[in-house]
Amino acid sequence: MNQTRTILGLIIMIFFAIPVLFGIIWAVGLTQAVVSQKTLSELPGEIIAEIPDLLDGMVLAARDENSDLDYDSRTWLTAMDGASPTPGELMKETGLNDWLEKELSGSLRTLGDILNGKTAARDIWLDMRPLKAVFNHPTMERWLSQVMEKLPPCSASQAGDWERFLLKENRYDPLPPCRPMAGQQTTAIALIRSHITRDIPDQINLSENTRFPHHRYNIAKTVMSFTYLLFLIPVVFIVLGALVAARSKSHFLRWSGAATMIGGGLVLAMSSLVKGVIPWAMRIGPVNYSSSWTHWQDVFSDHTGGLALVVSRHFISPVIAVAGIVCVVGLLLFAFSFTFTRETAAKTHAPQPPQAS
Repeated sequence: MNQTRTILGLIIMIFFAIPVLFGIIWAVGLTQAVVSQKTLSELPGEIIAEIPDLLDGMVLAARDENSDLDYDSRTWLTAMDGASPTPGELMKETGLNDWLEKELSGSLRTLGDILNGKTAARDIWLDMRPLKAVFNHPTMERWLSQVMEKLPPCSASQAGDWERFLLKENRYDPLPPCRPMAGQQTTAIALIRSHITRDIPDQINLSENTRFPHHRYNIAKTVMSFTYLLFLIPVVFIVLGALVAARSKSHFLRWSGAATMIGGGLVLAMSSLVKGVIPWAMRIGPVNYSSSWTHWQDVFSDHTGGLALVVSRHFISPVIAVAGIVCVVGLLLFAFSFTFTRETAAKTHAPQPPQAS
């Protein structure tokens, strides 16, 4: 009978309690990261700081003869590599860095203040006009002109591709990897800039279709309180499995503590692998896209180490913290179970009072 109860308790722990606890830890940790004001205020700036090096690294990838770049991608990257300034410097000179650091980061910080109840809810407008101005900046025009000059001459078929592009017949098709004729370059550059900016609105309301309370309200705290209540689900399974398998109070605490430590420990072990998993996942992600995008994706993924570390630090650290707390709780339960064992042993070996004759 005791063996049957142990097996049933083990089944409940392995197939229900531990998997549910594993999922809840991830859900609570990631939710905490998403609604955290620290994430919304610091993460954008750290990502923005990585972008110039990322772009420069992608351009330098054209020099690597062993890369898997297709001809079109390598040709364009080689032309960009020969142009001045570098993509990272271009971001600074055209004002793109300023827009990312001030406008975008500022809007996200405001969103964090609203979520954490530091300010009343209101519309958060992201001004896109400075971004559109980046592509109309004289430095951008000169840089695009240099890139065009670095391209190889067009073949007859490629010249036809440029003609169709200038006639706006293939607006969304890839640009031919060759230099348009002298009379076409100015028009081609103007059309490229026009195509980029045409679909960018002047403003974007980041709080559109949201239902924030009109007064100051700590939405983040409310969401986190709700997610912590989710721990009641694995607690029910752990208690049920321990009640079925345990034969005493000490066994009940030992089973409960062991299951809790295993669930938290699995999350800790898995989260330590995330830094290597994120770049790998970015490489194999959009497998259904065109072969052209796949080559660009390979170049991109080769230079995302710093970016992956920034993202994982903000999103995985809360998961690690929650998993650590769960492990500590499990360890305390497991250690406390030996207190009952010692008390039982003491009572067993205590001298019995003499029997009255």
